[in-house]
Amino acid sequence: MNLSFAVHTLRRVNRLRLLKRSGGNWTQAADLCSLFVVSLPRSLSSLLYVAAAGAIGLAQPEWTSDGEILNRDRVPRRLQSLAPDDARFTLLGTAPDAFASMTSYLDGAALRQGFAYKDVVQPFVIGGWEGLGDFKVLKVRRNVAEVAYTMLKREWLYPAQAASVFDGHPWALVEGLVRAEAVLDALPGETVDYSEAVFDYGPLEEALGRLYPDAQLGPLGYIDRGFARTRRRLEADRRDSLVFRRLEWIVSAVRERLRYDDPHEEVAEALP
Repeated sequence: MNLSFAVHTLRRVNRLRLLKRSGGNWTQAADLCSLFVVSLPRSLSSLLYVAAAGAIGLAQPEWTSDGEILNRDRVPRRLQSLAPDDARFTLLGTAPDAFASMTSYLDGAALRQGFAYKDVVQPFVIGGWEGLGDFKVLKVRRNVAEVAYTMLKREWLYPAQAASVFDGHPWALVEGLVRAEAVLDALPGETVDYSEAVFDYGPLEEALGRLYPDAQLGPLGYIDRGFARTRRRLEADRRDSLVFRRLEWIVSAVRERLRYDDPHEEVAEALP
């Protein structure tokens, strides 16, 4: 299926979603600038995305889960022909055709009003996409060592594709995450810190208030007893882990090593 047909189909699905909700309390939200949530993987972004979209009243694309329109694994099998290639942490320098295809896909598939989208698997594509300027951007920032720790436990090593200095794991994994973090940090928008958002709604509510000052925000109900129990368990796991302590040291060492490179290298890689 070619790109233009896929984009046309996805636009039709998006517009049907808007029409279905326009008769209720969603009418005003349908006219709002769309939201794009970005973060490194494993950063509470799915939970915050759903909470933010619900509080503002923005629609979520029906053909993927948690708004991840660049993550083929999130798209139902029957619709995967409409999704971009199954790639992650794609770089302009090493895969220019795939990079250009994804930005073109975003141009057509992501509607500028009434919707919320998310990405955690293509930070360099998002950073190099000129169309992002048409969206409100919410950035979720998490400690890189914590992200690397959770990804290693799941054997998700794909951020290493963005590494150019280190080869072996976990060094290459950490380098890819550090470079991606630099690209996301450079994006315009509001930032919510993971370490604060896991304890309190306030940081997310304040960030959304700055992005949508004229919108009436609904409740942000993502913290409950189960959430608090999980948070305490994960904190205890990291606190007692020698692997996590080593990852903290590796992150510091990788940051120090990359300071000897061009300080603008990470951002330049993402620019078209």
